[in-house]
Amino acid sequence: MSKIKIIKEKAYIKSLKKVIILAHRDNELKTLEKIERLIIQSKNMKELMLNPLHIIYNIEQKKGDLQEIFTANLNSKIRLRMKPVANYPYDKLEQIDSIEFVIIDDKHYGDG
Repeated sequence: MSKIKIIKEKAYIKSLKKVIILAHRDNELKTLEKIERLIIQSKNMKELMLNPLHIIYNIEQKKGDLQEIFTANLNSKIRLRMKPVANYPYDKLEQIDSIEFVIIDDKHYGDG
């Protein structure tokens, strides 16, 4: 039985250090570790989305133009963005290709 794999690119590791570790965000780091553990324990993204814990970490598949991306909230200002290795529509979703942090601020949503 294969599990989901997470590929952490250099940009993610750099962002992790800058956004989470250097900012002394212990709660976010613990939440991130729990989300990663949940992802890795899942056989595929479909199984992950059926797990009730996905609601606690607000893991969701985006809609519209961003339907290829899944997100999870670390807090009200930091969102984890995940892009699976597969072509949409997904079948197995057994690997997360890229994972990055998105800072949610006024620029993220615009002026409105």
